[in-house]
Amino acid sequence: MDKKYLENQAAMLINSFNIKRFAEVVQKGKVLIKKFPNQLIFYNATALSLSSLGKNYEALGILKLALDLNPKDIFVLNNLGLINSNLNRNKEAREYLVKAISIKENFMDALLNLGNLDLKEGKTESAKKNLYKALEQSIAPNTDVTINMALGNMNQQMGNFKEAKNNYEIISKIDQSNTAADKSISTMHKYLDKDDPHLILMIKKLKKITDDENLKLLYFALGKAYEDMEDYKESFKYLRLGNNIADKQINYNTNNDKKLFLEIKRIFKSSYKNSTTNSKKKIIFILGMPRSGTTLVEQIISAHKKVYGGGELSYMEDTIKKVVGYKAEEGKTLFESFKNIKDLNYKELKIAELEYTEKLKSHDYNEEFITDKAPLNFRWIGFIKLIFPNSKIIHCCRNSMDICYSNFKNSFSGGSLGFCYNMEKLGNYFNMYKDLMTFWNDQLKNEIYNLTYENLINNKEAEVERLLKFCNLDWDEKCLNPHKNKKLVGTASLAQIRSPIYQSSINKWKNVDNELNDLKKIIL
Repeated sequence: MDKKYLENQAAMLINSFNIKRFAEVVQKGKVLIKKFPNQLIFYNATALSLSSLGKNYEALGILKLALDLNPKDIFVLNNLGLINSNLNRNKEAREYLVKAISIKENFMDALLNLGNLDLKEGKTESAKKNLYKALEQSIAPNTDVTINMALGNMNQQMGNFKEAKNNYEIISKIDQSNTAADKSISTMHKYLDKDDPHLILMIKKLKKITDDENLKLLYFALGKAYEDMEDYKESFKYLRLGNNIADKQINYNTNNDKKLFLEIKRIFKSSYKNSTTNSKKKIIFILGMPRSGTTLVEQIISAHKKVYGGGELSYMEDTIKKVVGYKAEEGKTLFESFKNIKDLNYKELKIAELEYTEKLKSHDYNEEFITDKAPLNFRWIGFIKLIFPNSKIIHCCRNSMDICYSNFKNSFSGGSLGFCYNMEKLGNYFNMYKDLMTFWNDQLKNEIYNLTYENLINNKEAEVERLLKFCNLDWDEKCLNPHKNKKLVGTASLAQIRSPIYQSSINKWKNVDNELNDLKKIIL
């Protein structure tokens, strides 16, 4: 083997990875794995690139081949931990990360990933310990950026905004091209005028930054800044620019969800209530369109002494895909092979129950109830009532224009909310959501609590009382003050939720009325 040639190939591959040419890395990496089957660096680079492209299961397959070659390789173990965490396979992720750290106690990457996993599971003390330990091992500015971003996210989710801002400002000093920190600062900061130092800094960055990802985040941050200053025209200009980039990046296709929603309605149109798991698990599902008030409702409910706030979990979708997916015939979508929901038998439903509840164990809670506030769970309401017949379903409703405008103002992580970045796609998705919720309410009369955001804001005590009663919870005064709830908040509402309930978010869309004419034609 030519050592020099091997080193050059590895260097070129890593360089391509660093500049985010992930498809290129995957293509070259697979060739190099075949050519040099014992070189783990090619496995790691290829797997991480696959993960960055959303192909996490394929990435796991590559890494497991690498693990067979060397079960004690800390980089392989760390990457297996990271990707399992991306898939919300938290138990498996923790096992790999802990093993990596047992081999190398001060392994910074694994400590960082374990800290982020702790944070995801609400284990704040453990998260702090692991993230600060990772920071102690850092010897390069780029790693300081990564760790301070994690610390900033942790402090932000905990409501420690001063500390979070300090973390993000460190990032700005180290890497002035990093706009993720600016975007995070903008969510916590109130911009009063055009002389604001952070606004001036962001305007200067506009002239220097050329890559789409950093430009996108900067546009959204500037949109927030100008909205604060009530310059709505300038705000919308930047929001549109940010959304245009995001829309191109994700390339969301409305037809895919249109087909999915039609299939769901088809398979659930017949009676199915007699086929349940009879599970006694007490789960409160809080769902609806993103930005409909799901975070606020969860903060209210999880303030109750008997309720653990699980946060925005992906467990239900993962469960359905795992249990139902194998029934899909080759070339067909998830539910095309189903005649109706009775195709699922009791055994399969029990497997689904166990699959979901096993994931809940990672949260280590003792409360009687747990919440799951993944908004898009509205798609799976029929499955939820089959798998967990004793669960409570709270559907958060809000003015349609406020919902859509609020979604358009936010840059979400991942690609699951790809419909948000284009007015036509957003309007069409909202209509499909509304139609599906009408279907569920017809199918499951009195089993869905439709909570209106505006009613909650204007009649807080009465609405909270009704909400708790629906959930079979006794009165708890703490539920009236959700801003005092110390639960971690990792959604776009993380800044607003730390303030007392306010009315200023109602009819906010009217500030940009003229800019939303195309949207109004679709949803009104």
